[in-house]
Amino acid sequence: MTTASADTDRSTLSERILAIAAGLADIAHQASFDEATLRERVESVAGDLRKIAREGAAAPLTYTADGLAQSLIDDFGVRRAVSSKNGGIVGLRTGFGHLDETLNGLEKGKLYALAAMPGAGKTTLALQMAATAAQAGELVLYLSLENDAVDLARKTACRLGDVSYTMALKGKMHPEQWDMAVGELEQLNGNLFLATPRDTMPDLHALIEDIQARAGRGVTLVVIDYLQAWVKRSATAGESADVRERIDRFAPALRSIGELYGCAVLAISSQNRAGYNPGSSPSAEKGMSALKESGDIEYTCDALMTLQRVQEKDAPTLIGRPGTPLRLSVDKNRQGLTGKPIHLILHGDRCRLAEVEAVL
Repeated sequence: MTTASADTDRSTLSERILAIAAGLADIAHQASFDEATLRERVESVAGDLRKIAREGAAAPLTYTADGLAQSLIDDFGVRRAVSSKNGGIVGLRTGFGHLDETLNGLEKGKLYALAAMPGAGKTTLALQMAATAAQAGELVLYLSLENDAVDLARKTACRLGDVSYTMALKGKMHPEQWDMAVGELEQLNGNLFLATPRDTMPDLHALIEDIQARAGRGVTLVVIDYLQAWVKRSATAGESADVRERIDRFAPALRSIGELYGCAVLAISSQNRAGYNPGSSPSAEKGMSALKESGDIEYTCDALMTLQRVQEKDAPTLIGRPGTPLRLSVDKNRQGLTGKPIHLILHGDRCRLAEVEAVL
């Protein structure tokens, strides 16, 4: 449907509703109507309203003859062109090859959820994904409610410059070494925006539009770190809904942001301890069970990832390596397979995760 035809339809609908309203006003002012006539007029108006309601409900239906076939051809052409330039992946690359192959990258307009226990490395993983997209020239917004902007920038500089986070905090590093690390951060060239609100939660639409105005282009990735903190701080005085209910309302809003601005949205969530068993084998059911305090985010998102620490019996070849072994599982993927668990090594002092092969 063209813009002109949509405007015409809206104008016609408005005229019909105004006519019904005029009829109701006429009924209200005509005291001379007998009961039978009044009932007949009211039922007629109600019938007109039901007819408009039925037409409105049917309006979103689209048939293949109405252009879906051509839409598929156009969509494939766009995907083929992007894929050929992006190494066979349509979405934004995360920097983790197996994950990109499984998800097809982080696609614009999609909502992704990353869940993990506190301290498992979810912020490190999400920040690394965000910086990887920024290095590729994408415009990224990383919104954190736990870390301040300086520390997020410090962690990114440590990863990019391969220097010690601890030494940077203590000021024990040689200044030239730190200058080189910060120089790597500066190469992101304004592609990574860090927002760290504390007392007042910003309007996400206004924040995104402000960043887009500054950069002169569209945001392609938005990261929310993390869901529970956002809804708790956004709660209004006297609000009775619990965290789960507020997340249930917030998750669809995040999805609509991705669709409205044509960006991928990555929402970090904290897992509850009751559903988390680090000694068990991975499964989508267990991953989603541990996410239950996060409301119905697993149903709203397009893909759900869970990050867990690895036990020796699950991946013995990872134990003993420098760093902390982790397992990243895709427990849900609306547009494809979930694939095998992805094994990572967390180098905490370098604020970096590396993908590794595990021989089970």
